[in-house]
Amino acid sequence: MNPYLDKGNNPHVEVKVFLSKWTLIDCYLDTGFSGGISLPNKYRNLFLSRKPLSFQRFLLADGSIKQYPIYETKVKYKNKEKPIIIFFSPNKDALVGIEFLLGFKFVLDLKKFKVSLE
Repeated sequence: MNPYLDKGNNPHVEVKVFLSKWTLIDCYLDTGFSGGISLPNKYRNLFLSRKPLSFQRFLLADGSIKQYPIYETKVKYKNKEKPIIIFFSPNKDALVGIEFLLGFKFVLDLKKFKVSLE
């Protein structure tokens, strides 16, 4: 089921991200992340030939500030494809943020333990 809640009631969504080819990636839906997509470094090897657009500083959940190179790519969810900013981090989890959610209706219903993304 896409999207879904994991055992800890964290919302996830599977999206296709264009790296060197379309790659299906399971991501946390993180409304505290203003960016597009953050992927673990293990996906960086699929993106090596790309040069960064720029470098951006991010305020992380632990309060630290880190700078990462950012890239532009495309993402697909259901029948919708859009350009998005991506960066790679040492975290093991993939995240999609507010930039990804723009244009969608996101409902997190923890009373009924349901999540939807239209």
